[in-house]
Amino acid sequence: MSLFSRKTVLIEETSFHMGEVDYTTQSLYDNIRTYPLETKVGRSVYVRVESTNGVDVSIVDASGMNVKFKEHVTSEEVIGPVPVKIKGTMALILGVFAGDRTDVRMSAWME
Repeated sequence: MSLFSRKTVLIEETSFHMGEVDYTTQSLYDNIRTYPLETKVGRSVYVRVESTNGVDVSIVDASGMNVKFKEHVTSEEVIGPVPVKIKGTMALILGVFAGDRTDVRMSAWME
């Protein structure tokens, strides 16, 4: 990594399981995960996602508009660059259909 690298890690690489029954939620399934992304205007967001059975990935800007969407991501895929145009907190949303189960590995960064 270069001394002058502009890469900023937003979410460290993490692995988790989605789609299990969860009686504490209204939908009864742990099928949606959201992550806030603290970004800076003028930079771009990248997300790396890999899953065993497919996961839908959405990146939402600070105004609440969906700026990038990929459906049924299975093999390792980098989504981006997604330019940051509005000051504020963006969001990363991962989802599977109720009843589907998958193992997910993902990370996010800004350049």
